[in-house]
Amino acid sequence: MSPMQKSGLYYPNKFGLITIKSLEEVMGKNGLNAILNLAGLSQYVDNYPPDNLDKAFDFSELSSLGSALEEMYGPRGGRGLALRAGRADRGRRHRGRRLDRGARPGR
Repeated sequence: MSPMQKSGLYYPNKFGLITIKSLEEVMGKNGLNAILNLAGLSQYVDNYPPDNLDKAFDFSELSSLGSALEEMYGPRGGRGLALRAGRADRGRRHRGRRLDRGARPGR
């Protein structure tokens, strides 16, 4: 897969870090490294973006991750892994907090 041209538009580094850690949780370290290499993002193998809000994680890098997932696992498999990674992230953020799924404000 050829690397994408940088867009010049950036997400905060923390967003990139969360995305990469969530993929690692779902795919494992070796699976993540394979996806990063396929996406042309080998600079993030064992060197994740810093945990700060500096805008330095290019939009094209996130797009490259999605394209690499789709290329390696197919459209349905790549989408499934991306959804699982998002759910893993949500679960991590809500650990320790009680979630009342049926409770709604104003009821």
